[in-house]
Amino acid sequence: MVSRRSFVAAVGAGAVAASSPLWSRSLASRASAAGPSLPISLKNNSGSGTVYAYISGSDTSGWPGFVTTSGHFQRLPSPSSVLTPVADFSIPLGASGSAPTNFTLQDYVIGGRVWFSVGKKIQFFVNPGAVPGLVQPGFTSSDPNWLTNWTFCEFTYNSANLYANISYVDMVALPVSMASTGSGGSQSVSPLPSGALASIASGLQAQHAADGAPWDRLVATDSSGTALRILAPGHSPVDFGGYWNNYLDRVWSYYQSHTLTINGQGSIGSYSGTVSGNTLVFSGLNTNGVPFTKPSAVDIFGCASGPLYNSGGDARGAVAARLAAALNRSSLLVGGGNNQPDGVQPSAYYTDATTNHYSRLVHKYASIGYAFPYDDVGPTGAAPVDGHIQDGAPTSWTIALGPGAGSGTTPPPGGGGTGAYGTIQAESYSAQSGTQTESCTDSGGGQDVGYISGGDWLKYSGVDFGSSSPAQFVARLASGAAAGVSGAIQVRIDGTGGTKIAEIDFGNNGGWQNWQTVPANVTGSVTGKHDVYLVFSSGSGADFVNINWFTFTK
Repeated sequence: MVSRRSFVAAVGAGAVAASSPLWSRSLASRASAAGPSLPISLKNNSGSGTVYAYISGSDTSGWPGFVTTSGHFQRLPSPSSVLTPVADFSIPLGASGSAPTNFTLQDYVIGGRVWFSVGKKIQFFVNPGAVPGLVQPGFTSSDPNWLTNWTFCEFTYNSANLYANISYVDMVALPVSMASTGSGGSQSVSPLPSGALASIASGLQAQHAADGAPWDRLVATDSSGTALRILAPGHSPVDFGGYWNNYLDRVWSYYQSHTLTINGQGSIGSYSGTVSGNTLVFSGLNTNGVPFTKPSAVDIFGCASGPLYNSGGDARGAVAARLAAALNRSSLLVGGGNNQPDGVQPSAYYTDATTNHYSRLVHKYASIGYAFPYDDVGPTGAAPVDGHIQDGAPTSWTIALGPGAGSGTTPPPGGGGTGAYGTIQAESYSAQSGTQTESCTDSGGGQDVGYISGGDWLKYSGVDFGSSSPAQFVARLASGAAAGVSGAIQVRIDGTGGTKIAEIDFGNNGGWQNWQTVPANVTGSVTGKHDVYLVFSSGSGADFVNINWFTFTK
C-alpha cells in the first residue's frame, strides 16, 4: 500500500513517534547510498529581518536531539522526572535576502524537521523516559508557542537517501521551499504561493458562515487578527460532532443496494462489498476484528481510528486508506464513486456540500502538498499532489523560509521570474492573445485558460530553467472540440516564433473540463531564464483545447 502521511506524528504532547511511516522508510532498491556528509544551506527569504531555524530529529538509535551549526547531531539528555525545557539550539539567520547560513551535516537524522520561526524563538521541551520524547510546538492555545509564527518541513537522511517533503496534513503556515542536487539531478519544491494562507483562512471563515461547522476555529491568529497558521481539522480545538452524519447516512443507504469496489492497487487487488446492517462488508476481506461501520468526524479527518484504523500494509489497510480518502473528498456518491479510487477524477472531489473543506481549499490555493494523510490515493495518471525531493546520494540541500531555495522554485520577491519545475498555472500568464479565462472544475478549482484556437498564444515571462535542461514538458489539458477538430500546443522560447522545444497534439478527450495530464519530450537544451510562449496551432478556426497548468520535469 502506497501512502506518505505526515511522518512526524505526535505522541502525547507532541513527542516524535518512532512508529511514524517514514521512520524506517525502506529504499533497499536504490543502488546508491548517501554518506553522512551533506552540505546544507538555510535561507531567509521571508521579508523579515529576525528569523531562527532549528533542525530536530532522532539519531539512528531513535534518540531525539538537534543538529548544531557544527553539523553534528547532539542527543538530548533525559530529564529525571518532569517535563524539562530544551537548551537553545536556534540557528539565527541573516536578514531577508542575505547570504545563507551554510554547514555540512555530519550525521544521519531520522524523522526530522527543519523549523523556522519569525521574530521569536520556539520553545521545545523533553519528556523523561527510557528514550526521552521531544515535545514539539503544539496545536492548542495553551502551548507556549501559540503566538509564535513558526513553520516546518519534514525529512529523513539515512544511508539509503535524503527524503524531504512539505506537507499540510497538520497545518498550513509560513511558506517553505527547498532544493537539492545529487545523483537524482537538481530537484526542488516550491513554497505555498503568496497570499494563499490568507485566502485559505478567508475561505474557511466563509464556509463556517455557510454551514455553521467550526471551520473558522481552525484559523489561529495573532493579536491583530492576522492568520499565523491554519490547523487541519484533525487538530481542531472544537469537535466537529455530527458534521458527517448526513453524508454517511446517504452513503450507507446507497450501498445497501449498490456495490462498492475498492482497488487496493499493486498486489492487494480489488474488494467489493455492500452495506449489511450498519456495516460495509467486503467479500473476502479480513477486517482483523475492526468492521467498517460508520466512522466519526475524528476518524475521517485523522484517517487512523475507529473503522478507518489502518492495520498496515495488508489488504484491510489498503481498503481503509482508500475509503478514508473517498470520505474526505466526498467522492462516494458522484459518477464513478462506486469504483474507488480509479472511477473518480480529481475534478469531482469536494463537490458535495459536506466534505473536507480544509483539504478543498488547500488544493485550491497550494500547488503541492498533502492535505490529509492519504492524499496520495488517486486514479491512475492523476497529477501528483505531494511536494518532495528524494536522492540516494545528495550533494547539497537548501531550505528557505519563503521562496527561492534554488532552481525550480520561485525566486525571492523583486528577483523576477518563475521556476520552470514548479506548477505554473495557465492563468498566470504575463501576456496573451485570443484566449479567455474561465472557472475550472479540476482538482484545486480556480481558473483555466480556454476558448483557445489556432493563432492564439500565452506568454510567461522569466521562466527559470536553472543550470540543466528539462527532459519533459507536462500540461494539464481538456477538450470538448467538435469531431475532426484538433491542434498543437507548441512550447517556444523568447517569442511566438522562437525556438520550439516541445509540442503536444491534442483533440477531443471527452469534455472541456475532462482534465488529462499529457507529457511531451523537450528537444534541445534550455537553461537559464527565458520567456516561455505557448503557441496554439490548428487547421481549424474552432476552439480545440483548454489548459489548467503546466510544468517542466527533469
